[in-house]
Amino acid sequence: MYKLPIAAALLLATSAVYAEPPLTAARYAAQLGVGMDVDWARTERGIREFDPLVVRDFAAQGIGHVRIRVAGEPTEARLIHLRKLVQACEQYGVIPIIAWQADEYKNDPKAENEKEVVNWWIAVAHYFGNSSPQLGFDLIYEPADKLNHNLASLNRVYEKTIKAIHDIDAQRMIFIAPRLRAAPEDLANLKLPAHSQNYLLAEWHIFPWGPLKSNGRYPWTSGTAAEKAAIRNRINVALRWQQKTGHVSWIGGWGVGESSHFTPTASQMAFATFMACELQQAKIPYAINADVQFYDGEEGAWRPIAEPLLKTMIAPTCEKPGEKPGHHNVKQAARDAGHATPAAASTVKSAAPSGSSINRG
Repeated sequence: MYKLPIAAALLLATSAVYAEPPLTAARYAAQLGVGMDVDWARTERGIREFDPLVVRDFAAQGIGHVRIRVAGEPTEARLIHLRKLVQACEQYGVIPIIAWQADEYKNDPKAENEKEVVNWWIAVAHYFGNSSPQLGFDLIYEPADKLNHNLASLNRVYEKTIKAIHDIDAQRMIFIAPRLRAAPEDLANLKLPAHSQNYLLAEWHIFPWGPLKSNGRYPWTSGTAAEKAAIRNRINVALRWQQKTGHVSWIGGWGVGESSHFTPTASQMAFATFMACELQQAKIPYAINADVQFYDGEEGAWRPIAEPLLKTMIAPTCEKPGEKPGHHNVKQAARDAGHATPAAASTVKSAAPSGSSINRG
């Protein structure tokens, strides 16, 4: 019987012990941490102002991933630009996620536009092939408009696109979002391929433009027990979906509202602290909406007026249960408010504040 030399046997044993475990969706989600929505491939200004050193600044600030929002066709120039962004992210240890707007499809989910979504992602998947293993594909961000009334089309597009991408790269991480601008309450309506827990993640939103007025009231004023309970209820919807399906999820964008041109208010800082603490406690990775509020691409520097808010959204100072008097009352209110109405404009309205790309999720 042939015997391996002792040195070779030891090498094999060592390799087996220290071999990198295969990347799964759960491990991938854990690596995402806190990220940022960016316009580096969506607006003329974002494309023009991008410099790889921007990614270095993001990494230094504690940003673990970027959600690269893209509009338009997968032209050669656009694909080359996307590769430039992905390579810069890899250089500085930031995970890139490409998210496509798919505007025509959202406005008119007819068969021709369904096919366009699949073909767009086939082009992108072919371009990247098996390279950049940490690159994620966020298939359609903010499914809304006429898609809100066509669940069958959305699930059909997801099924076809996932299969097409994985025929090219079986290991590619893919995100799919529910309707109503990615509302967690609609996660249950996503049709998940069998045995897809290791490569398919859900993307959802909560307060992408901040706590906007809904049904005549604001979901956040001073952070009352009822307001906090209503937000916890929405997060718990996603957690229950995760537990039921075995899939993990990611929040593709949340914010506090306009903050790039004035000092954040005490209410905004309190909201940011609460949201970041709740999401980190729930172990749900998230992206902050959006880069132009916090980073001045023309100057190549963080906006000083918004930096305290950004630092709070990335690394908040959180209360520990039982640490402060009154904490019990908050928890009790959360239990009592089990049937509270979800407090977010994004779940019931498909209309976002017009015009500004700053707060688009």
